Amino acid sequence: MAPLKIKDKINAFAEEKEIKQKLIDYGDTAVQKLLKGIASKISDNTIPYLNSYDNAGFLEGSGYFLSEPKENSAWSVGFAKESIIPERVQGNLYLAGYLSFPPNKACGVISEQMIRAFAFDDGSGRGINVFAVIDCVGISNYDIRVIRNRLHDLIEEKNIVSINISSTHCHSGADTQGVWGDLIDAVKKNPKAVKKENTLKNAVSGRNPDFMEYLFVTAADVITRAVNGMEKGKLSYALLPCEQFVRDKRPPYITDTVMTVLRFEPQNSDSKKLLAVFLAAHPTNYGPKQRVISADFPYYICDELQNAGYEAAYFQGAEAAVATDRGKFCEPGDSRHGGIAHYGRAIAKYILAADENEFKPVEPMLNVIVNETFIPVDNGLMELLGKIKLVSNNVVKVQNGDDNRNYDFYFSTEIGIAEFGRDLKLALIPGELIPEIAYGGAYGEEESYKKTGWSFPAFKDVVNGHLTVIGLCNDAIGYIIPDNDFGSVFAPLHYEEAISAGGRTGSNIAGAFIRTAEAAEKIRIK
Repeated sequence: MAPLKIKDKINAFAEEKEIKQKLIDYGDTAVQKLLKGIASKISDNTIPYLNSYDNAGFLEGSGYFLSEPKENSAWSVGFAKESIIPERVQGNLYLAGYLSFPPNKACGVISEQMIRAFAFDDGSGRGINVFAVIDCVGISNYDIRVIRNRLHDLIEEKNIVSINISSTHCHSGADTQGVWGDLIDAVKKNPKAVKKENTLKNAVSGRNPDFMEYLFVTAADVITRAVNGMEKGKLSYALLPCEQFVRDKRPPYITDTVMTVLRFEPQNSDSKKLLAVFLAAHPTNYGPKQRVISADFPYYICDELQNAGYEAAYFQGAEAAVATDRGKFCEPGDSRHGGIAHYGRAIAKYILAADENEFKPVEPMLNVIVNETFIPVDNGLMELLGKIKLVSNNVVKVQNGDDNRNYDFYFSTEIGIAEFGRDLKLALIPGELIPEIAYGGAYGEEESYKKTGWSFPAFKDVVNGHLTVIGLCNDAIGYIIPDNDFGSVFAPLHYEEAISAGGRTGSNIAGAFIRTAEAAEKIRIK
C-alpha cells in the first residue's frame, strides 16, 4: 500500500476533527434537550409574565447626566463594613463554589466574609449613589432588591438614587446562590414546593435561611452607616499595570491589564483614607476540598491596606476565566493558605508603593444610569434551576407568538454605567464577563467556535475615558460569552458555557450596554 501523501493526511485529519466536532455538538444538543424536557415537567405557575412583573426595588440612577461639575460642588463619601457570618446559625452552612457529593459543610472560619459599602455624593443635588461589595460567590438581583426594599425609608430620606451591590465571587464562602447544598434533596422536594405560593420559602437549596436573613440585615445596616457617615474630601484615581497578578485560562487570552484604584482623602485628618480596588481575577484558590470559610485573597488585600491606615474594598472585574497568578508571590514553605495571603498582601503593597503622581484628581461629578434588561434563558440547566427555585434569580415569562401557552423564559436583570468625573467609567455588569467583550480582541470568523464574526464594539470604545468593569454587579446570571464563541461544554476550554444563560447572552448584554450608553447621552446636559 502506497504511503499517504501529505495532502491526503491533512484531509484525513480535517475529516476526523470535523467528525469529533459533530459528535461533541450532538452530545451538547442531546443534553440540552434532556434538561429542557425535565424542566418542561416542572410547574411555572409562580413565574410571572413580563407584563405583570413587579420591579419594586429597582433604582435607575442620577436621572440626568452632567457634562461638568456644578459650581462650588465637592465630594462627600462614606464607608462602612461588617462581617456577614453570624455567631450562630440554625442548620448547615454549605460552602459555595465547587460541587461535592455530599455537599461541603463549613466547619470553621479562616477569614470573615464581609460586606463593604461606599456612599458617594458629588454635591450636585441629584442624590447619593452606593457601591457595595459582598465576599460571596454571587448574589441575585432578587436578593439585592430585598436589601433595597428594606432601605426604602433611608432611600426616600437621603435621596439615594442607586444602590449597586456586587460580589467578589469567592469560592470558599457560605452559599448565597443555592446550588451548593443537598442537590438530591432539592430535586426530590422542590418540584412540589414550587406549586405553592411562597416558593423560595418552601424550596430546598444551599442557601441557609438564617444566614441569608443575617446577610440582609447586615447589608442594610452597613449601607445605612456608610450613608450617614459621609464626609467631605478629595477623590482621585490611579491606573496601575497588573499583568503580573493575573492569567487568562481561555483563548484568546485577553485580560484587563490595568488595576484601577479609587482613593478618597477626607478633610478631617482624624478620619481614615478610603481605597476601592478594581481587579479581575477569580478568588478560587482554596479548591474543592476546602471546609473552612474564607474570603480568599480579597480579604488580605483589604487587611494589608487597613494595616497601612486605610479602609478598603475589592471589586471584581471582567474575570470570566481569569485566574490569579500567585505562584511568584508565594514564599518558601508556604501552605496554600499562606500563599493566598501573600498574594493578596502583595497586591496591597503594590498599591501602597505607587508613586503619588499616578493618582489623578476626580472632579466632583458622578453620573449613574441603571437599566433593566431581560436575558433569554436558552440553557436547559439554568431554566431548570430557576424553575425549581434552587436559585433566586428573577425569572419572567415572555409570550412566544399568539399562543399564550407558548412562552420563553428570561432573566430580569440590570446593567449600568457610572462615570466618576470626566475620565473614569465603570460598567456595571450582572455576571462573569469574558474580557474581550469589554476590552476588544474577540475571536473573528476564522478562530471562533461557530466560525462566525462578532459584530459588537468593545465596551471601552462605546464610552469616552478609561473603562473599568464591576462584574457580578446587581446580579449573578453566570458567564457572558460572545455568541460566536459559545460552544459545547464537552469541547476543550468551553467549561463556562455550562453556567451561562445561553448562546445569546453575550449579544444581549452587549446590546444592552450600548443602549445604556446611548441613553446616558440623551439625558446628558451639554
